[in-house]
Amino acid sequence: MKPDEGLSTEERLVKIALSRGIFFKTAETFGDNISGFWEYGPIGLRIFNNLLSVWRRTLDRIGALEISGSTILPRKVLQASGHEKKFFDIATTCGKCGSTYRADKLLETADPSKSFEGLPDDEYVEALTKYSIKCEKCGEPLRGIKHFGSMFGLSVGVEDDKEVNAYLRPEACQSIFLDFDRVFKVSGKTLPLILAQTGKTYRNEISPRNALMRQREFYQSDIEIFFGGEEKFGIDNDSTISIFDKKNSGTAPVKISQYLESGTIESGVAAYALSVFDRFLLELGFDASEIRYRKLYEDRAFYSKESFDVEVKKGNEWLEVASCNHRGTHDLESYKEYGSSVVEIGGRTPQVFEVSSGTDRLLYLLLYRSLRSDSEREWFELNSMLSPFKAAVFPLMPKDNLDEISRKLKENSFYSDSMLYSETGSIGKRYRRADEIGVKFAFTVDYQSKEDDTLTVRDRDSMAQFRLKIGDVDKAIRDSAVSGFDSLKEKYSVH
Repeated sequence: MKPDEGLSTEERLVKIALSRGIFFKTAETFGDNISGFWEYGPIGLRIFNNLLSVWRRTLDRIGALEISGSTILPRKVLQASGHEKKFFDIATTCGKCGSTYRADKLLETADPSKSFEGLPDDEYVEALTKYSIKCEKCGEPLRGIKHFGSMFGLSVGVEDDKEVNAYLRPEACQSIFLDFDRVFKVSGKTLPLILAQTGKTYRNEISPRNALMRQREFYQSDIEIFFGGEEKFGIDNDSTISIFDKKNSGTAPVKISQYLESGTIESGVAAYALSVFDRFLLELGFDASEIRYRKLYEDRAFYSKESFDVEVKKGNEWLEVASCNHRGTHDLESYKEYGSSVVEIGGRTPQVFEVSSGTDRLLYLLLYRSLRSDSEREWFELNSMLSPFKAAVFPLMPKDNLDEISRKLKENSFYSDSMLYSETGSIGKRYRRADEIGVKFAFTVDYQSKEDDTLTVRDRDSMAQFRLKIGDVDKAIRDSAVSGFDSLKEKYSVH
């Protein structure tokens, strides 16, 4: 696809996503429908699953146990957790055209240096006036606010007039807290115990926008560390990170251990959790300069002993992709007050430290940061771990036995299930299609292949080529995980 210079990066990304089946709107064949719901197509699902593979390697490294909980929870669970009373957004509605917005998001756009979460109602009203916030559609000043409950209520059962007795879960973590008792008993009864989950969550967003960035149905990947309080936590990877700390001179990139020594990171479990997640982000392909950790103070949850938001840079803005919270005993104790059985160790309820990340947001930002273009084409410069296919295999022509050699190559490869095969269209168009979805290498079987059992290897990013022995295809794919194209050429090129 030739780049459209008139579009923003975000618009170009969505255009490619639609044309190549990466992601697209739910029920799009019906035209105007409910916003905030998106589907993954065949290519997008491959990238999503590859992201989860990196996530699960992280879980395996830290000894986490993964669960999969129900997305429908009894009402009493969300009453016990406090969500039914406190899980709402502050909405402001235009008196002229009726458009409704989240007040905090409009205010953060007007003043990115401040956080507007959790303010008293009167301060929201004052801020709307102070920043002259207007309706994005008709320009009318926005003044009033209201509380907007953001959970989806359900009536489970056969009675038509039954009241809400369940909710679609607004956070994946609730399932982990509910399952802790059972998993603790069957997994050795020792602390610390790390449980994790990736699954769907639901929030009735006032104004979903920016494709996968703000949806009403979305994936979360959560880690919950259950511990007693006396444990000594190490640091998974003592990398240099940037913490935005408004009380201590802004952002200063230093090692995690130094932040812990200085007190910016207050607990060993927080340092451990941040180091685990930072390593995960780096393995996905984010650069350290694109990641920062915002230390929260008055804007953290009332129950949290220590909180950080993890933000990734997108253009000139920082977007939250995860939250890290020392939840203490809040959740398990709240359940106990509502009649839930809770394991106590040494007469005490376990504490919890949480890392909760938006999986779709991570995928979207990885695509955004990797979108490249030149005068002739657009492509995703994804690393080999995330690319939907490890390589593409193309016969130069779908005849003269070239197609048979190509299919046999794919079938016999160790990476067969991660190879794209195509014989439709010119070889140039096939290269472009593979580039566009982020496939790193293309192997082309041509007439010389029949003579000397070699083929052409083409690099996605540079479009450079060299000839490779067919028998070395799997070795080259394996080495590509840690070697650049030039190194592969030096090692495998047939002169």
